[in-house]
Amino acid sequence: MALFTAQRSTEPPARRAASGRAPLRARGMPPLLAVCLATGAVFGATEVVTLAFADARGHGAAGGAVLALQAAGSCAAGLVLGALRPAGPARSRLPWCLAWMAALMTLPLLAAVLSGSLLLVAGALLLAGMATAPTMVTTMTLVQQHTPEGRLNEGMTLAVTGLLGGIACGSATGGWAVERASAAAGYGVPVTAAVAALLVSAGGFVRGGAR
Repeated sequence: MALFTAQRSTEPPARRAASGRAPLRARGMPPLLAVCLATGAVFGATEVVTLAFADARGHGAAGGAVLALQAAGSCAAGLVLGALRPAGPARSRLPWCLAWMAALMTLPLLAAVLSGSLLLVAGALLLAGMATAPTMVTTMTLVQQHTPEGRLNEGMTLAVTGLLGGIACGSATGGWAVERASAAAGYGVPVTAAVAALLVSAGGFVRGGAR
């Protein structure tokens, strides 16, 4: 974070306080926030379910390392995405990113249900994590595009609030699924959340920009 904030060459110019339409009322912003909410639920549910799955297999101490593999997959994908700089509008990429996330999130579910192996689940989470960074980068790009000029901090705050709200809901729902069914079945929660995010984006609601 210190290295990031020290980069002055990419710092946006200071502007006077802007007036006008609030970001929450901007065209296309509510569906984007719904996508953030569902995406956050993917993260929150995955964390709780993975820790419960590791604990159920008698390897509770390894749960953090397993989740770190998911983060490593996201990091690798983010670096590749930054190096490639894909062309085309972000609104066209978002459904593909979310479809990729929904597809990859089925891997931990299948590994947990079919094998019950924590090692296989760890490998599946490594792969599933590769959809995280592209999805988040694309979503935040769209949030920036839909936010009225001069109110970017407000727009980003709404997006992060949606993500954190989703993490809370996903954690609660994932814990409920683990208690009512099993840790393996709990991986169905992040899959469902990813599909919900995909349906919102594919429904044609996330279009255009505010400017």
